[in-house]
Amino acid sequence: MVMNRSSLDGFFDPSYLENILGNFTQATGLRIEAVNYRGETFSIPGSLDRSPFCQCIRNNPQGNKRCIDSYKRATSEAVKWDEPYFFRCHAGLVIWAVPILSKDITLGSIICGQVLLWKPDRFFIQELQDISKGLKIDPEELNQAVPNLSIISADQAQAAANLLFVVVSHILKNNLRALEEEKAYKVLQQQLHDQILKRKKGPRRTDISYESILKDERRFLQYIRLGDKSRAFATLENLIIKIYTKSTGEPQLAKDRIVELAALTSRAAVEGGSDAEQAVTILSSFYKKLENMERVEEIIYFIKQIVDEFLENIFILADKKHLSLVKDARSFILHNHAQPLTIADAAQHLFISPSHLSRLFRQQLDCTFNDYLTRVRVEKAVELLKKPEFSVKDVALAVGFQNQSHFAKVFRKYIGVTPLVYRNSLF
Repeated sequence: MVMNRSSLDGFFDPSYLENILGNFTQATGLRIEAVNYRGETFSIPGSLDRSPFCQCIRNNPQGNKRCIDSYKRATSEAVKWDEPYFFRCHAGLVIWAVPILSKDITLGSIICGQVLLWKPDRFFIQELQDISKGLKIDPEELNQAVPNLSIISADQAQAAANLLFVVVSHILKNNLRALEEEKAYKVLQQQLHDQILKRKKGPRRTDISYESILKDERRFLQYIRLGDKSRAFATLENLIIKIYTKSTGEPQLAKDRIVELAALTSRAAVEGGSDAEQAVTILSSFYKKLENMERVEEIIYFIKQIVDEFLENIFILADKKHLSLVKDARSFILHNHAQPLTIADAAQHLFISPSHLSRLFRQQLDCTFNDYLTRVRVEKAVELLKKPEFSVKDVALAVGFQNQSHFAKVFRKYIGVTPLVYRNSLF
């Protein structure tokens, strides 16, 4: 698939293209042209004009057409092989074309070179005579322009082509990511807008309170600690919409709340088993990006990204075998926490010794098997206490505590209040 000139602006930021490729020109002394799939020049990055030799050829209508045709063929070959394509143009100069290819869409190529790989000899001069005659150009004018042509070695030409290929690939990757992010911003903006309209049209009881935001926040952090990705993201979506809606007209307020949420997510991820150093690195990277963000949609987009990173890093361990064992142990606990459960039960399920499993929990999650089991039971209890049809005793039994007083003691240790006090605060 090919794109016309007017479509190229959707793939490139012109100023970014000029800046990066202009730096290449300045560093190498080689001029470049960006051409479309028809071989037509649409940009000349940098400050280097065409050489007097090329200007002489281009000033001739037939010569100009031959240049365009040769660029068109070179672009086609470069795209075909997805690598720099070397060729001699119709005027005898060495040129290479680097493809501009994005998702199988041919945008064109970057033309570079227009040089000689050796000093002009009598064969080259004779070739110029033939070119002059064919184009009806004054041969003396063309001969006088030859000394201004750059002469480089074949190794230099290959190195420049390789470097330009890397530069163009970087531009493509950077712009593609920017386009995808911009598209995501627009989708997110529309979703947020739709939710705001829905709430405005709905009954009065849909008004958002900070209490409801904090409840969603606690639920979200609970899922982060448990490593429950699907529920974490579902809750995050609702939480973000509430924050955005509550702070409409006050973007700084939304920004502050999301920054706070990022910090809380980082701590919850560490409690769930993420490496503390890695969590700090992810959070620091988010803060740096935040400095250049103005739109709330951007900030929301990136908070989703770092939540995904935190969840992915909860169980990124150095040893893949250990990773699998810890993941399986965690899954076993999540599905069997309501039953009387010991480390021996989990070890038997995994076909390893209890001592080995105990060591894995300490090494990889920085807690004991029982600590993790208790944390899961308490988090599940928090969910059930929100359902008025369950008594505190029912909740205790449902999550695996056989003794109600022991349940109350453990719950208070983790949550800060007894189950009954927590239940009463909800209704």
